[in-house]
Amino acid sequence: MNELSKRIVTAAVLLLAVYGWYVYLASPWFELGLALIGLAASCELVMLVKLRQSALYMLTALALWIAFALHPGIELLLLGCFGWFVLFVIGARTNPASFADFFAAIWMLGWVFVFALAIAQTHASTAGQGLIIGACLAVWVSDSAAYFVGKAIGKNKLCPAISPGKSVQGALGGLLFGVPVAVASWLYWDVMSVFAAIMLAMLTVVAGMFGDLSESAVKRMVGAKDSGRILPGHGGILDRIDAIIMAVPVAWLLWSMQ
Repeated sequence: MNELSKRIVTAAVLLLAVYGWYVYLASPWFELGLALIGLAASCELVMLVKLRQSALYMLTALALWIAFALHPGIELLLLGCFGWFVLFVIGARTNPASFADFFAAIWMLGWVFVFALAIAQTHASTAGQGLIIGACLAVWVSDSAAYFVGKAIGKNKLCPAISPGKSVQGALGGLLFGVPVAVASWLYWDVMSVFAAIMLAMLTVVAGMFGDLSESAVKRMVGAKDSGRILPGHGGILDRIDAIIMAVPVAWLLWSMQ
């Protein structure tokens, strides 16, 4: 099976699995599935940045996500980050470690956690589900559009130091195609008014682009092409959720403020 076939098969299986989990699973099984995704992403992150005493970081992540499955709350993230910092300081006493690598891990852990929290907090309502689905669809359409537009007419690099393949023209194409998808989704599920949907859609798509760049920056820093190998043809879990781990929390937080 060639690489393209692997990507298509993996994407189809993932979409079916995620749809079944998101639409049909109720509490506490839904939160348990969300916690398992978060744990897998956290362990992948530990291995990506090569944190020393990786088993201890993973055990701390396990405790964090078990607590999340029982009672999702932002205070857990603070405790989890504190636990990781304690491990970093203890390890650095006898064997100096890179704080840049550790900070990259904490940065990504924070976004993964708030992403999971946003999904957990919105899952119980139709409007909340519509918000998340619309945000994810917009980011995925934007990502595809940015690729094809950039390939066709991309001339000006967006951020070559982090991701040389992305262009300004591609980003604008992503906005052009992604925003209407979010607006249409949110109007269909009666999530918000037209004006609010347009404003939030633009911010959500842009946040997705920054999420993609954020994960790319971490991979470039540690010299990795993919965050992992768990998904054939797609790399790791973080490679698949890189854009939405920033877009979904931004959409959720701004929507909650209205």
